[in-house]
Amino acid sequence: MNIIQKYEVNRQQKHGFRFASKFMAIIAMGAVGTMTLSVAYAQETDSRIVGKAPSDGTITVHSDTGITRHGTANSKGRYSLSQLRPGTYVVSLEKDGKTLASQPGVPLFVGRASEVDFACDNDQCTASIGH
Repeated sequence: MNIIQKYEVNRQQKHGFRFASKFMAIIAMGAVGTMTLSVAYAQETDSRIVGKAPSDGTITVHSDTGITRHGTANSKGRYSLSQLRPGTYVVSLEKDGKTLASQPGVPLFVGRASEVDFACDNDQCTASIGH
């Protein structure tokens, strides 16, 4: 084997090694990226309360830890109050400063929504925990 042939063999080996190194680096970065996304998802700590309500009312939630949030239903009569910490909540439907219906003892767990629906017939409103 002459010098030119040795040079070509050595050059091909280096090229193969570089390709394998780059390929392994790409695989490693993909694995780290996947683990990072999984860890971020696993750290979810909030939940939400959703349901049906009249669009002219205000939905208010009070937690046993002192959190209070307000929201309104959209044109289809659906509401969603998010970024709530786990705990036990009282969910109320209010209109013009008066509480029309209330549902105490609504449990919230990490990453899971609880549903509370309000139904009004004339001025009589009721609340129920949905499924």
